[in-house]
Amino acid sequence: QEMPEILKLSNGGQRHRYKLYYFDIKGRGEPIRLIFEFFRFKFEDVRVKFEDWPALKKKAPMQFLPYLEVDKGKLVLSQAPAIMRYLAKSFRPGFAGNSKSDSALVDMYGEGAFDMFHVFRTIGMAPEGKREEALAEATPRLEYFCQCYSNHLSKNGNRYIDGDVVTWADLVIVFVVSAMDDLANDILMKYPDLCRYYLRMRDIDELRDYIEANWKHTTIVVKDR
Repeated sequence: QEMPEILKLSNGGQRHRYKLYYFDIKGRGEPIRLIFEFFRFKFEDVRVKFEDWPALKKKAPMQFLPYLEVDKGKLVLSQAPAIMRYLAKSFRPGFAGNSKSDSALVDMYGEGAFDMFHVFRTIGMAPEGKREEALAEATPRLEYFCQCYSNHLSKNGNRYIDGDVVTWADLVIVFVVSAMDDLANDILMKYPDLCRYYLRMRDIDELRDYIEANWKHTTIVVKDR
């Protein structure tokens, strides 16, 4: 996919330089990596070791990861949803929604997906003997998430969150659903519309190679309508 005109230089390079700091895990940093992959933009992917975080924390804005440096620190942003919105608006008009109403819905569903990260973190970090208990406690929240997003997709024609166009929210949602695929596959399989959306997102041209190289293979299969 070609770089948007507003970000091209005469030599074909990028106008801005980006440096993303996050741990060497997927987590909240992964949707940000996906947006760079989607637009084929180069960025420095700084994988912070856990033992190095206390020292780095002193210079991190809001003392959180992920954070993004633009042009060697001319702009430094923390909070993953804010970073996603900034990059979406920078990389393509409409990637954060084409109207105020669309943008508000994209924000709602994108940030709603980000809210699920702490649920998966609780399940994933539960001691070995407590994993099933943690999953059982989280099941009502997982089911509500699946039903809520399935309902919206069904009402929206089952393509993407904002109709026929991919937005930054879709990049968050596909990763959150991938976490459910890993940790609660049996719950996810109860929602075929969400599964179809998930498989469609995994297979779009802009993401397919990255996902195949970096994510676990999915075993989900759903019949076409």
